[in-house]
Formats: sequence, C-alpha cells, structure tokens
Amino acid sequence: MKNRNSGFTLVELMVVVLLVALLGLVTVQIPLFSFSSWRKGSERLKLQRDAHLAMMKIQWKLRPASLSNVNVDDPSILVIDPGTDPGTDDDEKFFLDVNRLVYQDPAGVQETVMEGDAVTLFQVFQVTPGGGEISIKLKLEKENIGTVVLETAVKPRN
Repeated sequence: MKNRNSGFTLVELMVVVLLVALLGLVTVQIPLFSFSSWRKGSERLKLQRDAHLAMMKIQWKLRPASLSNVNVDDPSILVIDPGTDPGTDDDEKFFLDVNRLVYQDPAGVQETVMEGDAVTLFQVFQVTPGGGEISIKLKLEKENIGTVVLETAVKPRN
C-alpha cells in the first residue's frame, strides 16, 4: 500500500505567504513614494512661483522711481519715493511682516504681496544699493521643501 501525501507543508505555505506579503508591500510603496515626491515638487514650484510674482511686483513699483528717492537704510524694508518727511507711514514701501511680504501704498493701505504659512520662513528680504542699481534678494525656506532664493537688480530711472 502506498502512502501518498498530497498538498503543501506548513513551511512551504509560510514561505509563500511571506513572499506575497513582501511583493504587496513593495507594490504599495512605489506609488506612495511617487506621490510624496510629486507633492514636494509641486509645493516647491508654488513657492518659487509666488516668490517670482512678488519680485515682479517689486520691480514694477521700483523701476519708475528715481534712485535718489529710494531708501534702503534698513535692508529688510524698501521705501520707494519717500515723501518730504521720511520714515512716516505715507511712504510707498515693501517690508516683511512675520510670514508675509507686504506692500504699503502712499495712502497707508497695505496689501499682502506674498503670504507664507506656518512653516514658511522669510529669512531674508535684503535690498542693497550699489552702482546705480538696487539689488534685491528674497530668501524663503519651507520645512521639507527646501530653500528658494531669488535675486535681481533693478536700475531705477535717473
């Protein structure tokens, strides 16, 4: 009489279950990693776009000004065409206010040019005059996204 054992042993079944679990885990992780990378890149692109639009607004307001009417005594504040009484609130200026870049018109109305969120850090809004032009540097840092630095030089009319 022959004794036939058909089927799989417990060890063989456990090996197959383990291999299927590992294959499933790898299959699930690939799309999750791709989505995470896409989201990070998308957020970085948005940060760069917003910073670029802010720099364009600064250039647009600065270009028609006379170099003698641009005040950069404080490198975090850009005052354009200061009135007869410098330092008052009737100046046209760009400045940093916690996590946002603000434009204030001569009437004192403030407009947010670029708004950060709780994890966006405006490290530098630096304006330095030199050689008949004004150099502007805007440095933003966002956690898990990285640092975005935009620099430009504007030559105001003489």
